[in-house]
Amino acid sequence: MSKFSILHISDIHKIEGVEYEPLFQSLRRDMDSYTEHEGILPPTFVVVSGDLIQGAYTEEEIIAQYTEVESFLSAICELYLQGDRSRLIVVPGNHDVSRVATTESLQPSTKSYEISKETFFKGATDIRWNWKDHQFYEITDADRYGQRFNLFVDFYNHFFNGVRKYPEDPEEQGYVVVNDDYGICFACFNSCCHLDHLCDTGCISDDALNSISKELTDSYNAGYLNVAVWHHHFYGSPLETNYMDRVFLTDLLSCNIQMGLFGHQHFTQIAEEYSDLLLQKDNHVQKLLLVSSGTLFGGKKVLPDNCRRQYNVIEIDKRNGEALIDISIREDFNTKANNKIPHWKLKPLPNATNKVHYNVELRKMSVNDLVLNVDRRCKADGDYLRSCEAIKKIEQETGEDFTLLFKSYLKEVKDYEYVYHNVGEVKSVEDAILKIVAVRNLGKPEYIKEVLADSYITKLDDPFVNEQLKTLK
Repeated sequence: MSKFSILHISDIHKIEGVEYEPLFQSLRRDMDSYTEHEGILPPTFVVVSGDLIQGAYTEEEIIAQYTEVESFLSAICELYLQGDRSRLIVVPGNHDVSRVATTESLQPSTKSYEISKETFFKGATDIRWNWKDHQFYEITDADRYGQRFNLFVDFYNHFFNGVRKYPEDPEEQGYVVVNDDYGICFACFNSCCHLDHLCDTGCISDDALNSISKELTDSYNAGYLNVAVWHHHFYGSPLETNYMDRVFLTDLLSCNIQMGLFGHQHFTQIAEEYSDLLLQKDNHVQKLLLVSSGTLFGGKKVLPDNCRRQYNVIEIDKRNGEALIDISIREDFNTKANNKIPHWKLKPLPNATNKVHYNVELRKMSVNDLVLNVDRRCKADGDYLRSCEAIKKIEQETGEDFTLLFKSYLKEVKDYEYVYHNVGEVKSVEDAILKIVAVRNLGKPEYIKEVLADSYITKLDDPFVNEQLKTLK
């Protein structure tokens, strides 16, 4: 079993006249509160599902906003992740698209109104309608248009600084973040494909999903939880266009995604699971749990009626074949809509726990497959201590005994404190040698006394063991 949690925040874009420091301190206080008084796990991962900045019409202002948010996210990493940026997941939102690049690359169409209209309704991706001046526009500078994510990518690569790099093609490529320790794979998407100041419809390229489909299949087959992260919501009112075609959800299901995290709509929603009865795998219907987060620091201008700032803490108890999900919604109860100091509390829900509970089905692995995966990983990365812990976890879950494999890994561990406490009851010469070597390297008098007084070791009466015991005396 692996128990961990995800801090899910979205739509940071803070309003003018406020600073990040009060927000950061409010999050620190809230974590202290929910971990101490509500028994919620401290975050293991942080997911930011888009709209990091408010956006602007000059590149200097955009860069300044990214500089501010980079400092904020650096503090977030230190607070929640002990500085480990590999466990921070970031995707862009519509506010991360450079309006400077899009306004410079779109010009009024030179084609007739009728031809432009016909082209537009045939789904051309290079033509737009502007309601303000009732004109069609076309992309006249494709290279400049293609640069509308450059400032976000620059921020991203600078922030992660070698931990990871954003894909070369921000529109056509997705990327994965896999964590083997917790058995989770994050599939990260840009839902702003074809989006600009005249087109607010969300879209994820088919090529982006295809680019990581093998990694998703591999992680599913290893029994991992696959979580997709993007920005846009997938439905809207008849007069809205700023959402994403929900057909993409079926594509996610077909590529073994089990959970989706997004934002954009500025309020938290744990959507009814999405499923397609035609899609089945391993004798069960595939389902997709959909979770949106509210705006973290937006003000009255972006908050829907009767909504407050919100973020989510998602606790996951991952087991072989299932993941038990508990979702806590944190809400700002400060009565001022544009307040500078959020007052976070658990949002009341109509159940005894004030959490949303859900079970996600994962691929159930055979015991042999579980052990084989541990061994393959150990041979690949040489992390014997982690492999020992993985074997202990499998033994706990299955009740089966893998002592021989465990001891083969333990012999290679250089953390002698760990070795000493995990040899267990000495039943063989090999066990005795492991314990003696550990004690000799640690040099702790109390451990030496324990070994010399261990009747199981002296009963072995092995010449080599006895020789080693003399070195301790």
